[in-house]
Amino acid sequence: MNRDDPQPENNKPKYKGKYRIDSTRLPAWSYASNAGYFITICTEGKKCFFGEIVQGEMHLSPIGEIAHKLWYEIPNHFCNCQIDSFCVMPNHIHGILIINQIREGDAMNLQTQEEDAMNLRTQEEDAMNLQTQEEDAMNLRTQEEDAMNLQTQEEDAMNLRTQEEDAMNRVSTRGDIQRGGVTGLFNPMLSKNSLSKIVRWYKGRCSFEINQIYEGFGWQERFHDNIIRNEFARYQIRQYIINNPINWESDREQPPHRPL
Repeated sequence: MNRDDPQPENNKPKYKGKYRIDSTRLPAWSYASNAGYFITICTEGKKCFFGEIVQGEMHLSPIGEIAHKLWYEIPNHFCNCQIDSFCVMPNHIHGILIINQIREGDAMNLQTQEEDAMNLRTQEEDAMNLQTQEEDAMNLRTQEEDAMNLQTQEEDAMNLRTQEEDAMNRVSTRGDIQRGGVTGLFNPMLSKNSLSKIVRWYKGRCSFEINQIYEGFGWQERFHDNIIRNEFARYQIRQYIINNPINWESDREQPPHRPL
């Protein structure tokens, strides 16, 4: 072919037989950056641990139920991550994760505001406790003085001389006031959570729970990802995820053996 000849269109790599944006991770891209990510995670050896497709519908096995449940727990463990479309297939999962570090910053600001409010309440409580201690000390001195006066009156009735001597030797006592300290508050630090950290938690948690009921489950070591560039790309990926069970029979990644 002459170099001046027009190059053929659609010379991009394929994914599951379809042309798409190259999925090679960008060396200069921070995978903790705010963006949407299309994730694919396959089982070890692409074994069908998660169930089977029957007439275009996915029927989850008990292992598949765990994989499905734990995906929806990701936002509970990572405040900077939201989930979008998701599906469990017999030997892999597809899902969209949206990282939004602004949510993490909002959480830190909210935590700071809550700590400031707690500190203010603590200061108010300390002031009230100090006032109460002072009032208790004054009441204690009054009770001591009343008791001494009563004792003095009884002694006066018995002996005037004893009363005079007691009056000369009478000593008033003052109670000490103890001021309580303020307990310092622990301010946990929130760290940015990258895509790899989130996927690693998901894979690890799945492996732990699944191996409680079935020994021998495993994931492929790596996972596939695409950075979602815009809303149109997100819409196309959503449709791909939704239609994945219907297209299972024509999926070239479908293994030849039956589900476990």
